[in-house]
Amino acid sequence: MVVEFITCFEASNHGIWLGNFVTGLHVVDDIERPLRIYCDNKSAIQYSNNNRITTKSKFIDIKFLVVKERDQNKQISIEHIGTDSMLADPLTKGLVPKVFHEHTVHMGVIPNSTLV
Repeated sequence: MVVEFITCFEASNHGIWLGNFVTGLHVVDDIERPLRIYCDNKSAIQYSNNNRITTKSKFIDIKFLVVKERDQNKQISIEHIGTDSMLADPLTKGLVPKVFHEHTVHMGVIPNSTLV
């Protein structure tokens, strides 16, 4: 849970920076919707949405708690996504060949016709 929460912190930093950059270029006037961050860890999502301290969260550094603040201020929205839909999984873990090929096709790494 801690690693997933820290990953949400890093993703929110980059996403907010990019949003400020695009706004600074005057490409758009303002970005009104919150940045959506997809996470497959329900504990990290639940932790970002409430104010309780749990035993799982005691190792989270104070600087990462800005994620909770950003979620409460509607700058970001952390949403659950199923493991089957996580396209980055082939880059982070071992998968059965069929799932691996499906993900790489959806990423555009290999053409669709090579799927077995």
